[in-house]
Amino acid sequence: MKPFLLPLFAVATLFPRLLSFPSPWEQVQLTELLFFPLLWLFRKELFDSVRRLPAFSSAAGLYVVIGVISGFASGEMGAVLEAGSRGYLAALALLTVAHLYRYGPGQLEAWWKWGTVITAAAALAYYALIMVGVPDQLNWVERFSDYPYLGEVYRMRATGNTYGMWMMLTLPGLLIALGDWHRGRGRLWPVGLILMAMLPTLSKELLLVLTGFLLLSNSPAAVRVGGSVLLGIVLVLGTHYLVVDSESGHHPTSYLGNSTLVSVGDYHLVESVYLPIKRAALRVGQQHPWLGVGPGQFATFSQGAVPPGELPPAFGPFDPHSVWTGTIAETGILGLLTLITLVAVLFAYWPKQITVVGALLILFLISSVFKDVLNFRGLWVLIGWFLAQGAGVSHAKEGATSERGRVSLA
Repeated sequence: MKPFLLPLFAVATLFPRLLSFPSPWEQVQLTELLFFPLLWLFRKELFDSVRRLPAFSSAAGLYVVIGVISGFASGEMGAVLEAGSRGYLAALALLTVAHLYRYGPGQLEAWWKWGTVITAAAALAYYALIMVGVPDQLNWVERFSDYPYLGEVYRMRATGNTYGMWMMLTLPGLLIALGDWHRGRGRLWPVGLILMAMLPTLSKELLLVLTGFLLLSNSPAAVRVGGSVLLGIVLVLGTHYLVVDSESGHHPTSYLGNSTLVSVGDYHLVESVYLPIKRAALRVGQQHPWLGVGPGQFATFSQGAVPPGELPPAFGPFDPHSVWTGTIAETGILGLLTLITLVAVLFAYWPKQITVVGALLILFLISSVFKDVLNFRGLWVLIGWFLAQGAGVSHAKEGATSERGRVSLA
């Protein structure tokens, strides 16, 4: 059982909506039920991982401690529990290191890849049924009448809570499959199938797929780095600004804010709702500068931080939609400093050649500008995997493990 728990955990990250618990346990997922046996079986190896990675362990510990202090300062028990969940995620990264040191990455790669392939195939079949009129009993597909540039569309979120989440859930399996193909260890059709299951999201995160493909390509380093930076800039700007025409009727929707920045003829450059949301988070952070309002508490303050008319009518309480502005609002300057330290420590383990896991972390870093990615359980498995590669601990079971899937940046 022990060798299969982490691979099973990786597959379970694909199903965040599988379980449904009443408040205050609504955030509990299938992964949490697997975490405790994982923690128990690897309890000794966990302490070995802490000793092998003192810089990461210290930075992660400080990140958790500041979150807990912020939670107690807020006076909300929910904030304290949210901060405690950060300790769970940091432990998950260290448990991943422990697993890889003992067993190598082979099973984790295979289970994550094929679990994603099977889930993607099921999602595509379900989407096809909805398109021919079968009722959507699982709430995997939704009709939108006002989607930017496209008008009426049917978007698929499948097992994710949102369309972007489905993209982030399936990205690891996609790039693992691509890495297998690059190394001659697999065929290309799993990549195509997973990609087909991503397309109906019509999500901005589809640009992350192009970025990942470019990072892992055999193009010259300057092309890969420059192209990835350009795609990242396009994605971030496209998330926050939209071009609409007068004929389509520029009026506030669930995507558009109320600010028109530039008008040229019949076309207008307008803000998406993501910019007012970020400004609201910065205002909350300014009012609570050192420790913020507590982990997970921004939504309570969100509407009061938005001036009248800046967001569409009836726009309810909202999340930060950014790791960085959310951190400023919820844990303040101290929380931001600990998060920057944690990211800097990860970069200290960066290898000379990019790996599939390294490419995935770059994609998550880009998406952190407009998405709250730190609660993605799969991200912390990837962090542990990346640390294992950087520290060379996966050599214990597979001599060349940490070299597989690398592409030179030189």
